[in-house]
Amino acid sequence: MESHIKWWAAGWRWFRTGDWVEVAMDPPLRRVADNTQQSAESVAEERMRTGVRTSAVKERKIRVLIIDQATAFGGSIIVASRLVRAIDASKVECQVISEMDTAILRSHFGNWGKVDVVRHPLSYEDHARITRWLGRMPMSNLITRPVMYGISLISAVMNTVYAWRLGLRIVRGKIDVIHLNNELYNSEAALVAWALGRCFIVHAHGPAQHGFLQRFLARRAHGFVAVSTHIKEDLVRKGVPEQMIEVIPNPTEPMTINPGVVQSIRARYGLGPAQRVFGIFGRIVSWKGHREFVLAASEVLRSMPDAVAFVVGDVSDGDRKLWVDLHDLVRQQGLTDRFIFTGYIDKVVDLYGIMDVVVHASISPEPFGLVITEAMACGIPVVASNLGAPREIIDDGKDGLIVDPKDTPALARAIATLLGDERLRHEMGERGRRKVLARYNMDDYARRMEQAYRRALRNDRAPSAHP
Repeated sequence: MESHIKWWAAGWRWFRTGDWVEVAMDPPLRRVADNTQQSAESVAEERMRTGVRTSAVKERKIRVLIIDQATAFGGSIIVASRLVRAIDASKVECQVISEMDTAILRSHFGNWGKVDVVRHPLSYEDHARITRWLGRMPMSNLITRPVMYGISLISAVMNTVYAWRLGLRIVRGKIDVIHLNNELYNSEAALVAWALGRCFIVHAHGPAQHGFLQRFLARRAHGFVAVSTHIKEDLVRKGVPEQMIEVIPNPTEPMTINPGVVQSIRARYGLGPAQRVFGIFGRIVSWKGHREFVLAASEVLRSMPDAVAFVVGDVSDGDRKLWVDLHDLVRQQGLTDRFIFTGYIDKVVDLYGIMDVVVHASISPEPFGLVITEAMACGIPVVASNLGAPREIIDDGKDGLIVDPKDTPALARAIATLLGDERLRHEMGERGRRKVLARYNMDDYARRMEQAYRRALRNDRAPSAHP
């Protein structure tokens, strides 16, 4: 009977902790560890109990599960794909769970890593759509609030299926580290990781919203990765201890502009050889400043008859209203023949290749700004917002320009200044390119993320660092 109890206890220990290190064991303990797959911690406890000296611990390849719940294409999944491609596969085995369209996942991950689609029955996008619909209904808070609570309860019940599938994947895959790629918005994934006793880190790509559940889970995380100092400061304000947070800026791939492709793209959009081109890139959401870009671009286009403005990207999270509003605004400006809306572009480097200036106009603090480093990697000068992380990337006046995006004349002047000075564009673009290659390269990012995983494992089950 006693032996059966020991076997059950050993099985439960394996289920909760997995097997993330290999231990050089003395013969009396090797049989116990081999048969029960005890963790390094349980083996060490057995050594102390029996008086056997502890031998050296040898690290082995660790298994990481990156969980991304975004349903709309954006920076978090781009960064995840770059990490999977760049990390040393002999040291870290990356697996990915996403809720995104499989065609997009294939285009970014290719054959790198194991990528599966596991979706919430009721996604955050569905929840947001229902919230917007209720907000338009002529009902008082006495009705809408109970309805929203009811929807949240239904969502929680339905998403237990999602949590169960994650748990099976974690246990069967002997996952060592769960990498939550959307801060703590995916509370089901964090709860599963905690319930199974697995190490998990929180990757903050944007500002945190910490309610009771998020604060509970944050105290049990084994580490935080912030994409910028701006985001680190936000986490600290939300109560995350500073020593638990490491700033690892997003990486940028080396980007080579093919002159032949550039010529082809210019011909596709009917651009003459002397026409100057500038544009805004990224998801079309209100806080990214597309409206502010259209207003400033209109001023530039009126003063430069040979210039053309591009809006590169598509709407995000299923809201097409902003897309319609932007087209209406362009018509009001009387410049429909001078603006080009491309929609979603898979190979964005081709569009960077035709740009003289790239504009970043976020009207809310930008968590990082992949568009900025991507354009700089191509040697294209950037006019960027003064809100959030762009100030950490760009040295104003040296390798780019920083402006207030809500100041339409100032934004227009900055764009026109670069468009009108080819030498300045070249000098700023070259300085920016060198900076990005040195500070935001893929190899350094992959190395630092591997260190973050191993550091989290060394701190495993040690949330006492939290207050």
